Amino acid sequence: MSLQMRKFSMVLFGMAVAIASFSQQQPENAGFEQWESVGLNTPEPVDWSSIKTSDNSGLNNLAPYVWDQSTDAHSGSYSVKLFNASVLTIVAAGTLTNGRVHSDLNPNNGYVFTNTSDPHWNTPFTDTPDSVVVWAKFTPASGDIAQIKAVLHTGTAKIPDATQANWIALAQIDIPNQVNNWTRFSAPFNYFNSNIPQYILFVLSSGGTVAHVGTTAYFDDLQLIYNPAELDLTVFLQGPYSGDSLMATALNPYFLPLTQPFSGEPWNYTGTESVPAIPNGSVVDWILVELRDAPSAAAATSAATVARQAGFVLSDGSIVGLDGSERLTVPVMISQNLFVVLWHRNHIGIMSANPLTESAGIYTYNFSDTGTKIYGSGNGFVQLESGFPGLWGMAGGDGNADGTVNSADKNSFWSILAGTSGYLPGDYNLNGHINNPDKNDFWQPNQGKGCEVPE
Repeated sequence: MSLQMRKFSMVLFGMAVAIASFSQQQPENAGFEQWESVGLNTPEPVDWSSIKTSDNSGLNNLAPYVWDQSTDAHSGSYSVKLFNASVLTIVAAGTLTNGRVHSDLNPNNGYVFTNTSDPHWNTPFTDTPDSVVVWAKFTPASGDIAQIKAVLHTGTAKIPDATQANWIALAQIDIPNQVNNWTRFSAPFNYFNSNIPQYILFVLSSGGTVAHVGTTAYFDDLQLIYNPAELDLTVFLQGPYSGDSLMATALNPYFLPLTQPFSGEPWNYTGTESVPAIPNGSVVDWILVELRDAPSAAAATSAATVARQAGFVLSDGSIVGLDGSERLTVPVMISQNLFVVLWHRNHIGIMSANPLTESAGIYTYNFSDTGTKIYGSGNGFVQLESGFPGLWGMAGGDGNADGTVNSADKNSFWSILAGTSGYLPGDYNLNGHINNPDKNDFWQPNQGKGCEVPE
């Protein structure tokens, strides 16, 4: 892989991936603390709307009030109170949405929807949460069910919708019984496909399918839950490998930087990982972990990148977080198969040949087990110990991190710095010094090796 191509792909995804890794979207005004006057007797919560601000202006004056601002809150000062009310012979369910209500004299024809052409009636959203949570109190009449639905979707969508057009995922909370005290309820998102969401649409209701007068529901502290993927990864670097499944830690602690070293080219990683001190004596170096969500290894190109995170690789090959002991956890939802790419500052990048296996939320992969665990023909990695099954690792000698070991790695990153010490790209055995072993033992035998990670 050329430096030009690596720069191009990393620049494209650096900003978006950093946001995906460390920032998770939540509902707007989820605690119902902010309210505004919209010309009605009762204010509406900011970023939420009711049946009296529907798209049918002819019915809005006839529609009853089915919501109120309540000081009976789970947290903060307010919650939203929904209640069923009648007008003429029709019972309207207490309804609140972050989209807009489409009202009709026939209740069966009413729905809430995302209006993509007006920001007042839509909530842009591109994350993939695991579940939705709400705190609620509920007093039903005649079998009413309090309900919360959340739909991730593209384009315009509505609830209900028998066709589920443009739906990506649905989470639904049903509360059928009386709840006198504030109680936490949750439901998982059921994903129908792997499309990237554009919007999220909520509807909160005190009536469910059939509404009866006398039902009251209180809702507060709506929240989306993201369960991070826990990564149990093992890899060895050729340079510091010392035998018996161990690597030397000569850079630790004096030469290792306290901030992740992948902010420059070709990685352009914008993560802010840093430590006040190297957490333990087993740390070998920093490593950048990249997650790709794809149907197959060949399809796991840079376009399939969903997250990146920097961590430490320890002497026993395990990759850990900034505390130096716990596994990396990355907030990401995998909809197809998870493939992992590992980048190091002067070893050739590699990718898992197979999807990672998952058990109890932990994704496990050992890159060192056998050469078939690393994607490609073998040109981008090396065998560290012979025998069966052998032990494999990342090949050293790539001083400029362009994915190829060639004369530039010797002339520009070894020769001109030979005899110096520090955290340097030409230090291929990671002992803190640039000298002949770096050239003779790593650069020379690895000439011609190249990265086989799909672009």
